[in-house]
Order: sequence, then C-alpha cells, then structure tokens
Amino acid sequence: MSATELKELRKEVKKYIDHADERMVNIVYAILAADEDSENRSAVHTGLAPEQEAILDQHIELYEKGRMKFSTWEDARARITSKVKNAV
Repeated sequence: MSATELKELRKEVKKYIDHADERMVNIVYAILAADEDSENRSAVHTGLAPEQEAILDQHIELYEKGRMKFSTWEDARARITSKVKNAV
C-alpha cells in the first residue's frame, strides 16, 4: 500500500469511527488493545521481570554475535568435574 493510499484509508477509518455506534467503537477499541497487548506479550508470556527480560535480551544478542556459547548439562558437568579433579 502506498503512503497516499494509507493516508486515505486512515481518513476513511476516522470518518467511520466518528459516526459508529457504541458497540462498534468498543469492538474497534478491543482490536487495538489486543494488538497493543501482542506487542508487549514477550514479557507477559515468559513471566520474567523487566530486568530479567533485559538480561535475557543481552544474552541473546551476544549469542547471535557469536560472543556467547552454551553447553549441554553433560558438557558443563564434565568440565567442572575435570577442574575439581585437577585442583586436588
């Protein structure tokens, strides 16, 4: 859709809303609210606090840049066990 078409569509929607009955205004509002909720959904679905979400985002960014690696539980356990044995 071109910028001009979008501008015209917005005008039409505004005209429609100005003359819509209460039921229709509530429906449109519910759609807009649901869309806003979907934009904020990641934190809601993870159950993480905003600070935790920010840390997770940082870790994902580091991983995507190849600056953070992950290990399986077995690999981590073997690495830790090896360090403990070498320290004794």
